[in-house]
This record gives sequence, C-alpha cells and structure tokens, in this order.
Amino acid sequence: MKNSLVAIAAFSAASLVLLVPSAHAAITLPKGSWPVCASATDAYCIESVTLTPEGGKPSTLSYGASGTAASNPDVTSGKALAGRWGSADWSAATLGAAGYDGLFVDAHQANDYVPWVYVDVQPTLGSALAVQSANKNYAANLDKNIAIGIKLHLGTIKTGVTFGVGQDVTTVIADSSGLGSILIDGYPTTVPVAGSSKDCKGNTGKAMALVNQFQSVIVPQNDPLGFGLDTAAGNLYVGSNGTCSLSTPVWNPDTKHFRYTSSAPALSPDGSKTNKGFYHAVISFADAKAYWGLAKPQDAAQALAVSIITSAGGSTAAIASVSAKNNFITIDTTNFDFPDAQLDIALNPTYNGTSAGPDATATSAAAKATGNSAAAKANQKIKANVSNTTTITCVKGKSTTKVSGVKPICPKGYTKK
Repeated sequence: MKNSLVAIAAFSAASLVLLVPSAHAAITLPKGSWPVCASATDAYCIESVTLTPEGGKPSTLSYGASGTAASNPDVTSGKALAGRWGSADWSAATLGAAGYDGLFVDAHQANDYVPWVYVDVQPTLGSALAVQSANKNYAANLDKNIAIGIKLHLGTIKTGVTFGVGQDVTTVIADSSGLGSILIDGYPTTVPVAGSSKDCKGNTGKAMALVNQFQSVIVPQNDPLGFGLDTAAGNLYVGSNGTCSLSTPVWNPDTKHFRYTSSAPALSPDGSKTNKGFYHAVISFADAKAYWGLAKPQDAAQALAVSIITSAGGSTAAIASVSAKNNFITIDTTNFDFPDAQLDIALNPTYNGTSAGPDATATSAAAKATGNSAAAKANQKIKANVSNTTTITCVKGKSTTKVSGVKPICPKGYTKK
C-alpha cells in the first residue's frame, strides 16, 4: 500500500532547524512498530485508541481481532495483520458507516537517521487492512466525521513539535516520573495523494487519488536533531492536507518567524479541479511566550501576523482566522491553491505587548519609529507580495476556476476568461 507521507523516507538533518543545544543526549528509539502498553511505566508504546463520532460519545477500542466485518462495496481487504484496534460494539457505536470495522495504528521511528516518531492510522476490515476496491494500492477512506484519539508513551522524549495530517488536531503533553506521553486527537482529512515527487511540482501535477488520512510526526526537543527552545512546553501542533515534502516547521530566532511548508499535486485525479489546501496550527500560551515573548497570549489576533506565501501561480489564503481560548492559540488558514504554499507566523511589528526575556523580541521605541527591525522588514515584504496579487478566471468547458498570485497563470487545459 502506498504511504502518502512520501517525504518520511527522505527526512534528514538537512531539513531541520537545530535550536536545541548539542549537550542534549541523543535519543535511541526501539526498532519496529511500537507495542501496546502493558503497564503505566512502559516506554515507547501505544496506551489507548479512542473514536468519537461528531456529536457522540467516545468509544475506547481494545487491541486484538475483535469486531464484526462491515459491508461496503467500495471497501475490500488487503494485507493481513497480526492485530488491530476494534470493538465488539463497533456498529452499535455508529462507527461502521464508512465500511471498515477497526483501526491499525502504527507508531515507529520515522527513519534510521532521526529520533522522530511517525504515527499512521489505517482502517481495517476483518483481520486485514481495508483498501479501496477500485485501487488496492490505496487505503480505504477513514471517516472524516469520527475523531481519532491516540495516547502514546514517549519514554525520555520531551516533545518539541508535532506536525502531520488531520483536521482540528490537538495535542496534550504530559510527564510522570520522567516518562513522557502525548495524546493526539483530531479528525481525518482528505489528502491529494501523489504518485511520485514530480506530481508535487508545478501547476500541472495530478493527484493519483484522494484519500481520507490521519497521520502525525512527533519531533523531540531534547536531542541534537530535535526542534524547539528549552523554555518551550512542546504543546505545538501544525497540520495540513498536503503531504509532499512534509517536514518540521522552521523557526528563525532572529526575526521570530515560524514557517511551515507542505505541498500537494495542483490538480484532482481527472485534472478538472484545483486541489485546495489548509494549515491548522495550535500553540499553547506557554509556547507563545517562549517563542514570541507574548505577555498576553490571549491578544494573539492582534499580536501575530499570519500569512500564506505562494509561488507566482498560486493563490493567497481565502480565509485566515486566529483565536485564543483555553490557554491555546488556534490559527486556521484555508482554501489556498496547491501545489506549494507556506504558512508564516510572526510577531506583528505594531504590537507592543511582548515581555523581555532571553528568547523574546521586545519591540524597541526606535524600531517602532523606523520600522527597520528584521521582523518588520520581513512582514513588510510579505504584505507587499500579498498586495501585488491579482486574480484571474480560467475556464475549461463547463469547469471554472479562479487563480490568484503575483503572476497568475491558468492550469494546463484551461484558458483565461
């Protein structure tokens, strides 16, 4: 079965921003898939998996071969499994509408070169993976209306950032007697899956399939190949529905810019539509203070400047929102065009509610007067790029699409109206 996180195998130290002092000891992860936790003190294991239908009650799954095979003409069985997460009450709990009857949750080291944890969730049918009947190379669609919750024991890992594929995802980081844990909870999202890396580039690349997926990558803070500041809490999540070149966010300590990039093929499998993307970021108040020195993180809507940066043929975000409640800042940017778009979060140069500290950028009176700070220059450049964008209408038969950018061009097969 094709793994949609095509960049996982290509992860390397070159893709990281090394913010952790080299004095940190290296983390050694176990080889292979993590087992189910046998006790509260086990390290590197899966403690629990829950499913919560939208508006319904959560169901805690058990590990084994339990469950009654569902019936759906669009879903069939693929590779056999040794075990999966299921429930004898799968149908009664309204979990079986999508045609699968359990989940295979695979947590393991992302690759041999970095101590990152890759978590993949795939649907199962009977004792095998559930795959699309029309194309067995691809997993069956996860139900987008059912939230998936996964709790992992992380051993000595201190989480720096979590990123991945999913909608409305949140993370809860905890530590008990030196044993770290993380709860990842959110909804699957539709991913334009690329057949090869060339499909991820330019405005003519087509997705091989559209598949509902849920995946995460956990990056430690306490490792030379990690991410984050020592003062950060690690409750930082960034997600998208673009899986091409998926990698860790980048933090620039000089300009206080936080950037995250992922991409996807520009067009749908039949080439008739432009694939749309989103970014979802959740930042704890503690992390907002550590990274930007925000004395009042609840002022995030005024304190942070959020931008989507695209290539000349791409669009800016149609919708962007910033909210702050329950000690978390949530940033959503939606409806921009793939293939490549970059989320940029920076301190608004006109905001003066920062606190002084070793990692905080306090906007000085001189910087306010001249607007010559590095952060101000970066924001001005972004605003200039956005202000220079134009929108054109492209048609192909009865299909119509709008393209925005600095120099917008119509996708292949479309003509400018």
